[in-house]
Amino acid sequence: MTVNQLADFYTQRKLRFESSLDSVNKKINLISNGRIAIALLVILFFYLGYSNPTLFFIVPALVVIFLFLVQQHSKFFAEKVHLENLVKINANEIGLLKGNAGTQSAGTEFIDPLHPYSHDLDLFGEGSLFQYANRCNTLGGRKKFAAGLTTSLSTAEEILSQQQAIQELTPLTDFQQHLQAGGMEIPELPSDRAQLQQWAKQPSFLFGKKFYRYVLTVIPVLTVGSILTAFFIPEANIFAVGLALFQWAFLGFHIKKVNAFHNYISRKKNVLEKYAGLLAHLEKGEFKSSRLQRLRQDAQEAGTSVKELSSLVNALDARMNFMMNLLVNSVLLYDLQCIYRLEKWKEKHGNKLERWLETVTEAEVVCSWATFAYNHPEFTFAQIDNTFTLSAQALGHPMIRENCVTNDVLIGKDQRIQIITGANMAGKSTFLRSIGVNLILALAGAPVCAKNFQCSLIHLRTGMRAADSLKDHQSYFYAELNRLKSIMDELQRGRPLLILLDEILKGTNSTDKLSGSIALVKQLLPHPCLALIATHDLALGELEKSHPEAIRNFCFEATIENDQLSFDYKLKSGLAQKMNATFLMKKMGIIPGS
Repeated sequence: MTVNQLADFYTQRKLRFESSLDSVNKKINLISNGRIAIALLVILFFYLGYSNPTLFFIVPALVVIFLFLVQQHSKFFAEKVHLENLVKINANEIGLLKGNAGTQSAGTEFIDPLHPYSHDLDLFGEGSLFQYANRCNTLGGRKKFAAGLTTSLSTAEEILSQQQAIQELTPLTDFQQHLQAGGMEIPELPSDRAQLQQWAKQPSFLFGKKFYRYVLTVIPVLTVGSILTAFFIPEANIFAVGLALFQWAFLGFHIKKVNAFHNYISRKKNVLEKYAGLLAHLEKGEFKSSRLQRLRQDAQEAGTSVKELSSLVNALDARMNFMMNLLVNSVLLYDLQCIYRLEKWKEKHGNKLERWLETVTEAEVVCSWATFAYNHPEFTFAQIDNTFTLSAQALGHPMIRENCVTNDVLIGKDQRIQIITGANMAGKSTFLRSIGVNLILALAGAPVCAKNFQCSLIHLRTGMRAADSLKDHQSYFYAELNRLKSIMDELQRGRPLLILLDEILKGTNSTDKLSGSIALVKQLLPHPCLALIATHDLALGELEKSHPEAIRNFCFEATIENDQLSFDYKLKSGLAQKMNATFLMKKMGIIPGS
């Protein structure tokens, strides 16, 4: 499927959802007008009822109709929000296909210049892989997706399971987008998940104690009984008042704990309700892959329980209404009744709550990669094996859609270390980043930009974009040395690495740089690593002669014809023969031409 065909597909979906949205808006307007009309009729019938009392009997029916219309309005308004999000989702997909990230989050909060590779490979920030691939909308989902880019899956079996789940979801665009739209509707704050987790771990102070179970049963029964008795025996009023006062006194002894409890979980109703909706959506799926079946099973277990928790939290939030609070706490020990039921729920399900919420975030991640796979049908899934090599056919950078030049890659065996030379702008850095980003995709179980891709479980380390730091009093050169030292420390611990280095030791003179680079390459030889080192120092290519069992030279060449500079961005064997700095400086008038 071409980019234009994909754009047409999302355009048709956008138009369909816009049409549904127009229909829902008309229903909302109709219901709104109907509510106004019913309200006016209630007022009119009340007024006319004083002269014709039979009209009073119509008022209850009108009230029932009014409440029904309120319910329908709420239902259609929720559908309206969902459809608006679906329209927005498809508009964003069209924009992304045209190279415009639009309102997509860039994930700038995940930028970490000290991470072993994420900053060098532009995983986060404007125009990043995160911005173009992420479709998670819950806070937990976004964090989990980012973590998947910065920490690979640990086993080949786990990667295969993820690949199967992504492949199964790839054609299910409706499922993906409804889950995505549901995530957009969650009014989540950063503290919500933490507070729910903290609440789930707190010990109960009511549930499980016989005294409270008896008090919460007996006292409300006696109070309600006294109130009913007072209608027939006025002397019973004193007992009803006394029991009501007792309830307030009893509540007063617990008010600090009640308020603290409420603060942890209050106003979580909407968040929990939306999570319950996403779990219900996941539960409806029919899946074959083991990972999706597990997620569906978790959703089945969680759906009604999370919805029940939402209802219980909503009931506790009713205490914020003064009149309601005054009435129900005088008769039913309402606050303590709510907390008792919430603690009962917590004792039964509290240890599962985080896993249930995590089920939604995991489903979001799989859906994100499924959308990524659908939008790149030419991509393939990697093969993970035990051979300490990385090979690829027609490998390109996944972020370059048009005019993407691909190259075959083989790193390992007698070419564990590759020296990549070439002119400025010839494609060395992009080539290294293409390998690095595709390895990240492969080890996340996501599709890669290649005809085929094969690698082992290997850890990625890069040295391409070291930065100085005024805060840490660290120069650019010292930051680069720290990065190289961390790489060597890992190698000395026997950790297998793929190392991508671009023009190392730029912060020193050319002689020192060359000697240091040669020493570093020699230091890599005894260790379990694959390395690609891009450099302008052709002298570094002499190492192939002294270490033919491990080192190979490759290059990207520039072509100068008719006073024009051009590049084919194709990887070739050997050392580069042409450089372009002097040519460009003459061309731009920086230095005089010959």
